[in-house]
Amino acid sequence: MRTILSGITFCLLSLVMAIHADAIKDAHKTQIIFQGFGWDSEIKGPGNWYTHLASMSKNLAKAGVTHVWFPPVSRSVSPQGYMPGDYYDLGDDSSPTYYGTLNQLQKAIQDFANAGIVSVADIVINHRTASHQEDGLWNVFHHNSGRMRWEKWALAAGDYGGTGSPDSGGDFEPAPDIDHTNHRVRADIIEWLRWMRDAIGFEGFRFDYTKGFDGAFVKEYVKAVPTSFCVGEYWTSMNYNGTQLLPDQNKHRQEITDWVDRTEGTCSTFDFTTKGILQEAVRTGEYWRLKDSQGKASGLLGWWPTHAVSFVDNHDTGSKQAHWEFPKDRVLAGYAYILTHPGTPSVFYEHFVDWDDRVRDGIAVLMGLRHKAGIHSGSSLEILKAEQDLYVGVVDSRVLLKLGRGQFQPENGWSILLEGLDFSVYSR
Repeated sequence: MRTILSGITFCLLSLVMAIHADAIKDAHKTQIIFQGFGWDSEIKGPGNWYTHLASMSKNLAKAGVTHVWFPPVSRSVSPQGYMPGDYYDLGDDSSPTYYGTLNQLQKAIQDFANAGIVSVADIVINHRTASHQEDGLWNVFHHNSGRMRWEKWALAAGDYGGTGSPDSGGDFEPAPDIDHTNHRVRADIIEWLRWMRDAIGFEGFRFDYTKGFDGAFVKEYVKAVPTSFCVGEYWTSMNYNGTQLLPDQNKHRQEITDWVDRTEGTCSTFDFTTKGILQEAVRTGEYWRLKDSQGKASGLLGWWPTHAVSFVDNHDTGSKQAHWEFPKDRVLAGYAYILTHPGTPSVFYEHFVDWDDRVRDGIAVLMGLRHKAGIHSGSSLEILKAEQDLYVGVVDSRVLLKLGRGQFQPENGWSILLEGLDFSVYSR
């Protein structure tokens, strides 16, 4: 639950107020994130992705993108980057990472900065892969860079022989979990984050697998290394009866709300609640799911939209993994919802680049509308209809979205801007 802690110092209070003031200011800006990769993303083979992304910078800026989310950049035992080992090894000409080299990365970040786009780093610090074994366990971190040299004392108790404190979150079985309660570990992470910001050029952080460690540590990290944008991935299971999604998902959105609370509002989170409800609604026509008992949006969008990052799919839920994929024939309807509604929407690379022109052009129209109408994370939402086969929502009295096959005709003054399978978007 949202609470205000007592006994904090005046200086800390001032810092928190400054961060919240910046968040309020950003809440009234139109922001659109572009996830710049999928699963196994490559172009003409591994090692060229940063250069490919950089070539898109001007066109993405023209389309309305304000933030680009990069894949994990550190050397990893898995090509996708989510099993990092040497955090300071970003690849060189003789040994690039799956996505490229340090020089290519920095050039890409600079190209995006020149286009007015903020570069967001994917921060994978729940777990780490070791360089050496001790007693048959991979728990020695003496990588080639010579930085962040850890041993089993840096790992959660009992995890790969770890001798640290008990894990502050859920276990990640494929790799050793980092003990964030250790002062030296946190100091090393803060130093690395500062290097990622100041030396490499990232202006935002996306924290991976945040259910694996306490959100209070994210608060400490982002306060020590402030950036203009922060989002965490707190992905837990929604509430089902067998395979049927239950109508009430308040428990699920309370969990992600509580995580944002643990960061003291310094970091947003991906709105997995909205994704799960939205894809079920468009699949079944059960659009009543999109309104809660208080008449608000039923995901985090309804409770804390300024801290909700909405999305249709990402590298895990869609792409080659397809763990929890949005209905393919309704993807554009999904974007019609997130790009016209409060929250901060994230557009997936594969949808915008790899899919057919109809989807790409539709997303482009919706991004343009969001900017033209000035829709932002804190925009007002009035839900006019939320019933079987029909949803109608009006945002800032300027944009109207109709979902479903039900009958609804807007009053005079509304002009249709885009329509597709079971959706129509109007503006005035």
